[in-house]
Amino acid sequence: MKTLTGLLPDKYRSAARFVLVGAFGTGVQYGIYYLLLGVFQQQWPEVAILTSVAFAIGFVVEMICNYFLTSFYTFGVQPSWKNATGFLLGRGINFVIQLVILNTLIWLHMSERWAGILAIALAGIINYFILLPFYKNKEN
Repeated sequence: MKTLTGLLPDKYRSAARFVLVGAFGTGVQYGIYYLLLGVFQQQWPEVAILTSVAFAIGFVVEMICNYFLTSFYTFGVQPSWKNATGFLLGRGINFVIQLVILNTLIWLHMSERWAGILAIALAGIINYFILLPFYKNKEN
């Protein structure tokens, strides 16, 4: 039985898997952000920095899940120091981009809830291309 990505030509499979893993990761990150944002806004509404703290906590949990899914499922490789280094570098860059987008959108008066999901989605698009060189086999 072929999976959905197994029906695709070889050159598109890792990109399709990346999208699936990214969608799952986005759900994890945004779900944690959304829940913590509600708690923080209820408990400490005057502390604006807690929006970024909620976002960062969601990001860290998502990053751990995403590393293993990206290694095993997206690229079909074992975790290694090489791909862990590339992954952390790429995700670090991605996180900075996400925070800049998040805070820019909030500064432009977008709802914190909508700004969070938009920031994750926009920054995620470039992440695939940042990570690709760290996961490609020399034979590919």
